Amino acid sequence: MQVAGVGMGVKAVAVGLGLALVLAACSFRPLYGTSNEGNAARIGSETIAIGPIGDDRVGQQLRNGLINRLTPRGQPAFPAYQLDVTIDDSLADLLVQEDSTVLRRNYKLTASYRLVELATGDPLHSATISRTASLNRSDSEYANVIAQRDAEERAAEAVADVLAQRLGIELARLASPKERRRAAIAEAAKIAAAEVDRTYPPEPLDSPLSPPPADDDEDDAEVRFPAPVAVQPGE
Repeated sequence: MQVAGVGMGVKAVAVGLGLALVLAACSFRPLYGTSNEGNAARIGSETIAIGPIGDDRVGQQLRNGLINRLTPRGQPAFPAYQLDVTIDDSLADLLVQEDSTVLRRNYKLTASYRLVELATGDPLHSATISRTASLNRSDSEYANVIAQRDAEERAAEAVADVLAQRLGIELARLASPKERRRAAIAEAAKIAAAEVDRTYPPEPLDSPLSPPPADDDEDDAEVRFPAPVAVQPGE
């Protein structure tokens, strides 16, 4: 039995080493690790200004969920990014009896978002997320209201989870060496393609220290260009 136990232990170690090699081969890295990408995802998320979302309870719930995940210490004083989100929701009957009584519904929340870099005004990432939450229907109107609110909260939390993860992945990607190199090349190409204003600085004067024209006052000329004075040694 001891030999079998030792054999199982060796197998477990071998399996663990194999998984570690597979993950290393796949370049697996934790999203919020200590790498440059992980630091960028963590620090960048804390510098996102989250704008108002909608004008109803669901939009406020989604915004609160994003703040809790991205900027739990509060809105950044000097944000580097702006997150704009618009939402759309709908209810669909899922289970209907023969007498048209609805027993179950699906609440669907769709969020379209865009991440903008404030320094340049360039949109960095945009996409759409949809999540669905089911709710039961009953003869009690109060119970139906509570059930729908619960479905709205669950859908908003699910959307906030996915959106925060996507933003972290995007910020980590932008901080990768490959993406930084691509951005530097694009910026250099933009500078090279920019038109150069050749009218500035103005053309220099032919003789900046030449005396004024002959028609100017001679007294002014003497003040502006005094005659040289010889200085004797020792004076």
